[in-house]
Amino acid sequence: MFKKSKLSVVVFTIVTGFLFAMAGAKANVTTINYWHYLSGDNAAIHEQMVQEFNAQHPHIQVEMLYTGNQFVARDKLLASVAGSVTPDVALVDQFWPPLMVSSGALVPLRDFVDPEEYLQDYSQVSRDTVTVHGEAWTVPFSLSNQILLYNKDKFREVGLDPEKPPTTWDELVEYAKVLTRDIDGDGRIDEWGVNFTTRANLGSMYAFVTFLWQAGGELYSEDYSEATFDDATARDTVQFWIDLAHKHQVLSLSPPADGFEIGRIAMQYSSTSSIAATKNKVDFDLGVAALPGKKNTVTGVGGSSLAIFKTTSEKQAAAWEFVNWMSSAENNLKWSMATGYIPLRLSVRKSATYQQCLADE
Repeated sequence: MFKKSKLSVVVFTIVTGFLFAMAGAKANVTTINYWHYLSGDNAAIHEQMVQEFNAQHPHIQVEMLYTGNQFVARDKLLASVAGSVTPDVALVDQFWPPLMVSSGALVPLRDFVDPEEYLQDYSQVSRDTVTVHGEAWTVPFSLSNQILLYNKDKFREVGLDPEKPPTTWDELVEYAKVLTRDIDGDGRIDEWGVNFTTRANLGSMYAFVTFLWQAGGELYSEDYSEATFDDATARDTVQFWIDLAHKHQVLSLSPPADGFEIGRIAMQYSSTSSIAATKNKVDFDLGVAALPGKKNTVTGVGGSSLAIFKTTSEKQAAAWEFVNWMSSAENNLKWSMATGYIPLRLSVRKSATYQQCLADE
């Protein structure tokens, strides 16, 4: 009986020590919440990156939460700020930093590093998107620009040169008319010539601003003292959209789901961030081109950055370690090559690896 009791005490001591050790190890782990709005293939790539971070940093564990598309995510983030229940880190659209800064909920970049020195390797455009009133608040994560994707097979079917996409608005209309077809002869259009979002909740403003710039217009006066997007140039831009849909009948206001991917839309206004995902979905010869212009040949830039919210010093330090890792040169290269996003870092953009990637594509 004595030996049995002694053995039990030894076992109990070992188990108890193990449990205390486990509890201590767990207590040394800082868990941070990370909100994002990515979906589809890019979300899967993004999640793999976070999982890799967790594996490499056992003392920090990032818990991800998808909060809906950009517009839903923005509203949820603003609600969390109002209720003082913010995440530790959030992926924010390029237009959100001023909103977040004005709320007083963000931690400025200077609390972690010298912003000027830290951002030296970043492109000026990406630096501008994280700067509010002359101060950097977030860390650039992704950057893309609008492009025209087109179906080269459809071009061939109607006698258009697949290596010569439209370069002007007039050519866009000309091509789209030929590419818009009633395939089965039932009097209804089966294949549309061109598509871009015309719905406000899906970001039609992004597309409109780019068309406006192409026409030579601006949203505001040069000194930002007044709005100018209701002048003659802006009205002409809106009329061009109306004509595409109603006069020329080449743009559907209720396009088929995944219309471009399934071959029912010949030309799609898109983003460099969707190139890789689109390639994986289509079984036709995919073309990529600059946007057609009018007075100007310009594109629109989109992107996101990583914002750290005011919580505790421990969580903010962990959040910075995560943000710094996610935006490293190595990960910026991986992210850009896997998705089609433009490298934010100048060193990555100039690297032999990325240049070879462009050549291969």
